[in-house]
Amino acid sequence: MTSQHPNFPFSQFVEFVVDPRHQANLVVALNERFEGFTRTYPGFIRASVHVSEDRQRVLSHVLWQSKEDCEAAVANSEQGEGDVWGLIRAYQTKAITFNAYEQVGEVVGRR
Repeated sequence: MTSQHPNFPFSQFVEFVVDPRHQANLVVALNERFEGFTRTYPGFIRASVHVSEDRQRVLSHVLWQSKEDCEAAVANSEQGEGDVWGLIRAYQTKAITFNAYEQVGEVVGRR
């Protein structure tokens, strides 16, 4: 596997499978969590929330300066923002997938 390039960020993805009736409230809860807690951690770059066209999946993406920053935030998150399991229960999540990726390249559009 290619090592993380020192100038490339690290991505954390969480995909929630939910009943479409709970999708909008989960989106609000994730955005509140990112705004209130996640963005305060060292190494945070940005967070985004995406909704599938069928409204049954919600994807959260958090971009960190490094894998170490991501791991430190995850380790400390229970102290301030509570665990992700509360979101899973509150919005009756049917399935959840956690993924993390090292960026190894990028192409940027013209500005």
